[in-house]
This record gives sequence, C-alpha cells and structure tokens, in this order.
Amino acid sequence: MTSTVDSLLLPMQQRPLLIPVDCLADVIDYSRPTKTNNDEDWYLGKIDWRGQSIPLITFERANQGRFAEFSATARIAVMHSATGNEQLPFYGMVVQGVPQNISVSEENITASDDQPRPAETLRVTVREMAMAIPDLARLEQMLTD
Repeated sequence: MTSTVDSLLLPMQQRPLLIPVDCLADVIDYSRPTKTNNDEDWYLGKIDWRGQSIPLITFERANQGRFAEFSATARIAVMHSATGNEQLPFYGMVVQGVPQNISVSEENITASDDQPRPAETLRVTVREMAMAIPDLARLEQMLTD
C-alpha cells in the first residue's frame, strides 16, 4: 500500500510550486505592499495580514527568474514558517491564482533531470506536470538575514 502526501500546487508565473499542505496559512487578495528599506528585488515590502505586518516576497525573483508584478490573477499565499522561526512566523508569497490540492504518491511523482534553481530543492513531475519544490528554509533565511 502506497502512502500519499496531501500537498498544494501553487500557481506561479513560471513553474508551479509543490508544497506540503501544512505550510499554507491563508490565501488573500493581492494588495500593494508598503515599501521598506530593503534593496533586494525579491522583497516587495510589508503587507497587513490579520492585524500583523508580514513580509511579502516574489519567489520568481528569489529564484533568479523574471517576475511581472501586476497580474489580474495575483493572490498572496500566506506561509507558515517551515523552520519554526519565531522571528518569522508568517510571510507572504505572490502566487498566480488559487492553490490547488494535489495528492502525491510514489506512483505519480518523478524527479526531473532539470537542475534545481537557487531557491528550489528539487524539480519534479507529478501527473505529467512539471513542478518545483521550493527551498522554504532558504527563503526564510533570506528574509531573516
């Protein structure tokens, strides 16, 4: 009997991301962030979420890719800290639409021959769809540095 892992597919401007269900706290409408004194192009600023100010990032730029800031389908995925970082319990990531539930098992996932980009741990194919598994610990480290 093969076990399945309940996961989420995060639609992005480039390759979709595959994350564990537990990493997502909320999905909210896109709102323009408040700029802060950070020169990193992947760091968009701060947004208000449930009465707290959280950082907003673009995965594509953190992954050294292209990112067009404005899109009619843009949403914000509010992420739980994957590392348990008390300084960063939540952060936002721009996504392109609503995340979709997907069950992943050994039968329907294969590692891709494509080399992972800097903010990815692995590139995979699930049900014939190319995806990337983000390096959430690295993203969180980039935000706290």
